[in-house]
Amino acid sequence: MFHNIPHFNKRLAHSSSVRCMLVRSGTSRVLLLDGSEIRSGTAGHDQIRRIMLGADGHGGFGGMTSQDNKVALVWPANGDGSFRFKFLQVVAESGAVLPMECSNAASASALMAQLSGQDNSRSIWKATNLSTGQNMELRPGSRGKIAKSWSIRFLADLNSHKALQGLGRGCSVQLNGKKVEITPVLLGNLFLFTDIAPDSLNKKTAALIAGEGMKAATKGGWIPPKDYHPKVIPYRVTSDGLRREVETASYYHGELHRSMPGSAAMALASFLEVRMGETDASRPQWIVRHTSGSFEVRLGIDTSTKTRRVSWSEFTTPVRLLGWGVASLEHSNDRS
Repeated sequence: MFHNIPHFNKRLAHSSSVRCMLVRSGTSRVLLLDGSEIRSGTAGHDQIRRIMLGADGHGGFGGMTSQDNKVALVWPANGDGSFRFKFLQVVAESGAVLPMECSNAASASALMAQLSGQDNSRSIWKATNLSTGQNMELRPGSRGKIAKSWSIRFLADLNSHKALQGLGRGCSVQLNGKKVEITPVLLGNLFLFTDIAPDSLNKKTAALIAGEGMKAATKGGWIPPKDYHPKVIPYRVTSDGLRREVETASYYHGELHRSMPGSAAMALASFLEVRMGETDASRPQWIVRHTSGSFEVRLGIDTSTKTRRVSWSEFTTPVRLLGWGVASLEHSNDRS
C-alpha cells in the first residue's frame, strides 16, 4: 500500500476513496490509482468507469478524447525497483474499459512507483504491464527529485519478433483509385500499419482501414475484446539511410491523436527496421515525424542470429506531475 495522505477534514477520512496521482505524460493525461484499493474483475471496471466518467457518464476525471481517458493501476515497487501496473483505456462513448498498451502510462506509473518508494534515487526501474505482459525498463531524467522526463525501453522477446511479421496475411483497400496495403501487427495493441501518406487520410478513410484491418486480424486467429478498436497508423518512409525518418500519424476511434503514441512509434520503427533486411546498424535511430512535431526512437538489434531481431525499442517523453491525493469511490458499487 502507498503512503497515507492527510485529509482536509476528518469527515473525508471516513469516505470511501482510493489513493491517486494525476500525471501528464507526453500528450496523455493519466490517472494513476493504487492497485491494491481497486476491486478485481467487473467490479473494478465499474469503479474505474465511475471515477473517469461519473455516475451519469459525465463529470468524472476523464475528458472528451481517448488521450484524456487513460487509467493505470499501480502497485508499490519491490526492493529491486521492479513494479507492476495495469493500463486501461476508458472509452467515453461506450463506457468500455479495455486492457491495452501505453508507453506514456508506463512512464507515469514509474513516477508514482518512484515517489511512493523508499529509494527514489534509483536510475533504472523495471516494470510489467499486466494488461499485455510487456516488460520494460524506465529511466528517470533526473534522480533525487521529481523527474521531468523518462526514457521508456520496451524489451522484445520471441513473441515480439513473430508479431512484427504481421498477423495473418494482411489485406488491402482501394483509396483514391490506388491499392493500399494494410499489415495488422499485434504488439500490446492492434496496429494497422498502412503504407500511405498520413495527410491523405481522414476520419472516413481511417474507419475503412480500421474495419478491413480488424477483419484481417480476426482471420489471422486474433479474438478482440468487446468494443475494441485498432489504431490505424499511416506512414511514409522519407529516409532509410543512416538517418532513418518516417512521417506518420495515429487514428483511434476515427480520432486523430494530438501526437504519435510512443508505443505505436516504437512498434512502427521496429516493423520498418525488420523489413529493411540486412544492415550493419546495431543501434539504429528513427526520427518519427507526426502531426505536432517529432521525436527519436532508438532500437537495439540482435545481430548474432541469421535474421536480425529487435532486442528493445526506446524513446524519451516529458512527464509532469499535476496532482496527488485521493479519488472518491462514494458513487461506485462499493458500499462497504
